[in-house]
Amino acid sequence: MNSDKTIYFITGASGVGKTTLVDQLKKRYKNKPWSFIHFDSIGIPSLEEMKMSFGSPTAWQKAKTFEWISRLIQDYDYEKIFFEGQVDLQFIREGFAHHNFEKYRIVLVDCSEEEMEHRLIHSRAQPELFTEAMKNWLQYLRRQAKELHAQIIANSNQSPEELLKKFEIAVGL
Repeated sequence: MNSDKTIYFITGASGVGKTTLVDQLKKRYKNKPWSFIHFDSIGIPSLEEMKMSFGSPTAWQKAKTFEWISRLIQDYDYEKIFFEGQVDLQFIREGFAHHNFEKYRIVLVDCSEEEMEHRLIHSRAQPELFTEAMKNWLQYLRRQAKELHAQIIANSNQSPEELLKKFEIAVGL
């Protein structure tokens, strides 16, 4: 295992800019021996499948977060790993603690509800994602990040390049 490995776990609600950020990082640092990974690359089952297999969507998210963290630590031998996904921050902390792995950073990408609405409905044409549950999730993650002293990057009315610059400054790239 690469002892210099640092894992950046980028989280946030739908439409805040997580994927955009990782895509920008990948483009900017394409010549670096770094890895850029999306949680959703494993495929996301229906809510019914999550309930049937794990008891609840929350239990599915926790189990899959732990699986991903195990893989990132054990199977990815890169200096820097940028991983994005919508995940409860406590699950992230517990997953890394389980492996006694301390070289990680949690970064919450955040935006206003109005910006989220615009992105999900108009930019991404996914109005079904802009729900009360998603707005509550946005608020929950924001509160949780503050409580756990995680890095928060505000991304309302920002270009992808501005988001990238904010991230680079925040994590010292």
